[in-house]
Amino acid sequence: MTKKADLRVLKTQKLIKEAFISLLERKGFESITIQDIADEALINRATFYLHYQDKFDLLEQITNTYLNELMDTVDITFHLNKGEVNVNRFKITLKKVLENIEKNKLFYQVMLGPNGIPNFTNKIEKLLSDKFKMTFTSVYGNLDQLEVPVDLILNFISSAYIGVLKWWLSDAGSTYSVDFMVEQLATLITKGPINAIGHKMIFREENH
Repeated sequence: MTKKADLRVLKTQKLIKEAFISLLERKGFESITIQDIADEALINRATFYLHYQDKFDLLEQITNTYLNELMDTVDITFHLNKGEVNVNRFKITLKKVLENIEKNKLFYQVMLGPNGIPNFTNKIEKLLSDKFKMTFTSVYGNLDQLEVPVDLILNFISSAYIGVLKWWLSDAGSTYSVDFMVEQLATLITKGPINAIGHKMIFREENH
C-alpha cells in the first residue's frame, strides 16, 4: 500500500471514529446504525465495511486504541521502589496520565457519560487493577503477606482513580487544569483524605 493510500485509510478511519463518538453522545450505542455512521462521516456503507465488521467491532477497536494509549502512560515502576514512593516522580507519571485523558477528553466524557457504554468503567478499572497487581508483584513478591488483602487494595485504588476521573470530566471539575489536579491528587494520596482535610488519626480508645 502506498503512503498516499495509507493516509487515505487513516483519514477515513478518523472520520468514522469521530462520527461514531458524536452519535454515541447524542443517541447512545443501541440506537446507532451503520447508515447513521456513514451519513455522519460522509461516506457510504461499503466504505465503512472496508474498515470494520460492524458497530461492535468499531467500538472495540476505538476503545482498545484509547485505553492502550492510556495504559502506556501508567508507568508505576517509574515512581515506586520497594518501601518507597518517589513523590516527584509520581507527579510526573500522574501528569502524563491526565494529559492523555485531557487530549482525548471527548472520548472519555462520552464513554463515561449517560449515553456511554455501561461496562466501560469496569473495563478501565480492570486494566488499572491488573497493571497495579503486576507491578506490586514484581516489586514486593508475595502479595499474600500484605497487611490489607491485595484485592481490596487494588479495587480501592482503581475505583478511586475512576471516580476522580469522572468528576474531573464533569462540569463541576472541568475547570481545573492538569497541573492543579496533579498537585491535589499527590496531596490526597501522600497524606490521605483524613489528613488532607486537617484531621489527625488517633488510635486510643475513648471511655464512655
